[in-house]
Amino acid sequence: MSTQEQIENTDIVEAALTTPQAERATKVAKLIKRYAMVSAGLGFIPVPVLDVAAISGVQYTMIRDIAGNYGFEFSKERARVIVSSILGGSLPTVLAAAGGGSLVKSIPFVGTIAGAVFVPALASAVTIAMGRVFSQHFEAGGTLLDFDADKLRSHFKTEFEAAKFE
Repeated sequence: MSTQEQIENTDIVEAALTTPQAERATKVAKLIKRYAMVSAGLGFIPVPVLDVAAISGVQYTMIRDIAGNYGFEFSKERARVIVSSILGGSLPTVLAAAGGGSLVKSIPFVGTIAGAVFVPALASAVTIAMGRVFSQHFEAGGTLLDFDADKLRSHFKTEFEAAKFE
């Protein structure tokens, strides 16, 4: 077999492996990574609570974009309920990982430094975990209407732990 034939065969195999699902998964993974970087950047906002509001807005936009990739209409109200449910049950884990997160920034001098370290990392990890939970739920055929927060809360904690080290 000539080199040209080997190259053509490789191209055929690669084209066959590139399914619409694989392309969508790649696109969604890039979306999650991009939104995680934006969230991390917003974590540098020095004002407690304002940083959380900005990061939350980015996360809702990410969820909207992920849902759109799976052909679902986005409902901010429904997403807010789901995210609140997942994060509410995971809040002790998330806050423990961040040493209090945004609230640490309110401590003069030391808090500003600690917040500058912890909040961007926390924001990125939460965004990655949230994005993965939603994309995997949609990939499995789920919708925004059949979201089982209890089941996915456990999955979120696992994804959050993994994302802390990325």
